[in-house]
Amino acid sequence: MKSFRQVMTVLMGMVWLAACMVPASQAEPALTVYLVRHAEKLTGDDPGLTEAGAARAERIADIFEDVALSGVYSTDTKRTRATAAPSAEQAGLEIQIYDAGDMAPFAETLKAQSGVVLVVGHSNTIPTLAGLLTGRDEGGDLDESQYDVLYRIAFNRAGEPVSFLMSYDTLEASLAD
Repeated sequence: MKSFRQVMTVLMGMVWLAACMVPASQAEPALTVYLVRHAEKLTGDDPGLTEAGAARAERIADIFEDVALSGVYSTDTKRTRATAAPSAEQAGLEIQIYDAGDMAPFAETLKAQSGVVLVVGHSNTIPTLAGLLTGRDEGGDLDESQYDVLYRIAFNRAGEPVSFLMSYDTLEASLAD
């Protein structure tokens, strides 16, 4: 009769072998949503971006250069569209406009997608949308001076979300690996 240790060794070997046989495509998240606040803005009604804001929008595109974006979304303001434009252009995608005043249906639209999606919003809408996507409180509004943070929400194949609040530097480093 085989010892308990021998049986366990064989079982662990079988589990390890089965794990190695999972295709890499199944190991990747089914959906990853990046939620970013628009870049630095000018003043006034429906302002565009400052020079620093335009540079930040280009940096976002640079960060996502090697990522196959499947969608780029923005609210219908100059600053959000201008923030999303370099990434959308680089990916060969049209910016899709969403209504920040009715985000629950938009969150469901996002959850039904696959791939990697970039969403540009506002200091008071991005945390709300993150909460709608995860089903958890993801914190209050971003500070008006915060332009360098974003949410990364990855959904596994079972549809379970994992959320990260991170800096652009952290995101850039994680995508470089």
